[in-house]
Amino acid sequence: MNKIKSTKGITLISLVITIIILIILAGVGINLSLGENGIFRKANEARDKYLASAEDEQRELNELYKQLGIGNLPENTPENPQEMGKEVALKDGWGQETVIYTNTKNGQEVKNLTKVATVYAVSIGNGDTVPVPKDFYYVGGTLDTGVIISDNREDRYGYNPETKKENDTSLDKTTYEYTRNLKGNQFVWIPCSASDYKKCDTWNDREQKPTTNNTNYANTYWDNTTPKSELTQIEKYGGFYVARYEAGLASTISEYTGNIVNNQKFKDYNIDALPQSKAGIITWSFIDWTYSKTSAERMYNNNYVSSGLITGTQWDVMLKKMVGKTIGETTGDSKVTLTEADLTNSSKWGNYMDNSISYTGRLARADYNSTNSSIWTLKPFGTETTGTTTKYSSDNGDLLTTGASKTTQVYHIYDVAGNLWEWTEEDSHYATSGQYRVIRGGCCPGASDTYPACYRYYFTVSRPDINVGFRVVLYIK
Repeated sequence: MNKIKSTKGITLISLVITIIILIILAGVGINLSLGENGIFRKANEARDKYLASAEDEQRELNELYKQLGIGNLPENTPENPQEMGKEVALKDGWGQETVIYTNTKNGQEVKNLTKVATVYAVSIGNGDTVPVPKDFYYVGGTLDTGVIISDNREDRYGYNPETKKENDTSLDKTTYEYTRNLKGNQFVWIPCSASDYKKCDTWNDREQKPTTNNTNYANTYWDNTTPKSELTQIEKYGGFYVARYEAGLASTISEYTGNIVNNQKFKDYNIDALPQSKAGIITWSFIDWTYSKTSAERMYNNNYVSSGLITGTQWDVMLKKMVGKTIGETTGDSKVTLTEADLTNSSKWGNYMDNSISYTGRLARADYNSTNSSIWTLKPFGTETTGTTTKYSSDNGDLLTTGASKTTQVYHIYDVAGNLWEWTEEDSHYATSGQYRVIRGGCCPGASDTYPACYRYYFTVSRPDINVGFRVVLYIK
């Protein structure tokens, strides 16, 4: 009995001690949570430090964005013109506003608004801006002289490839002397409003009616409509890019070494080959319309741009833009400008049989009599040299490499008149729709008044020819 009472006493004492310990622990817990160094206070301090750190990091990000030009590119206006070649803010409609999330070093995800586009906006002086597609670079030029872009980074404006200097603005890469040093495929911007993007029917000094080939310079009775699909880029960007040169022979295609008789069967193309738009390249002739179209479309097709064969409307708008511009690189009193009349008689600036021109490059002689009395023959291209083409009085001509003569240049675009006829997308409507396609620009064995730059001629789509090539246009997505 005594033993039982003793055990109960011990149990009561243990209970009291446990309660006291629990009270002490509760006090300690309350103090740790709510005291000066308590958990809650520490948590609040950590939160405040975290927010302050996030604000500091956001400020650092904003400064970084500013340095990188993300979301903070300067506006380019006539009142506030930026330096030539400088990337500037996108024009309205050139980019799509989207949300980007950036993970910071403390784990916070910061949300920013930015414009995403397939182009860079580049200042070209006087407050003017052009859209330059991603993976292309502004080379030089203005809206008055012609804006050139290239797909090779070393061609970019201000970069001197010899000294590796980045801001050598004294180096003018638009000059004829420097043109042949450019490495990439080059295109020229043709500014145009949607209302002006149409075919021209005012170049006729003869009756506008379908009779024979040479009775109408423009031949606009064939097709004077413009497909809506062509207007998409014009409406968005206010212009389009056209190849600076006639399509040059693909680097994967070997030159021919003997005389080629124009029997309309010889083919100098490869379905997998890509044309070039560079100076000093052998022009890609002996290619029919079908393969010209395929080759032009294969040149570019990525997330930013696509390419294609020049259209009838684009050709007309390009010619209109050239009126009033300097022919070649003459200056001062010797400056010669292209007139509206020169579009119907291209003797001032074209490479035709009735117009001899100085050149630097390679030359191939074409004649009407050497092998067959009624079929054209083209001789192989010779070595590079400087000379003057022969002015023929009969059916003969000198075919030149791309951009060989500065006198064929207008608005930084070469050989729009003469050298080769150029396939276009335009249907001639001469016979069954789609059977014939329009060729433009005349050719070296032709006469500058009979087949001037504006003239619409036509061949069947399956005909490769000695004096017919093509020109590429660039579409921005």
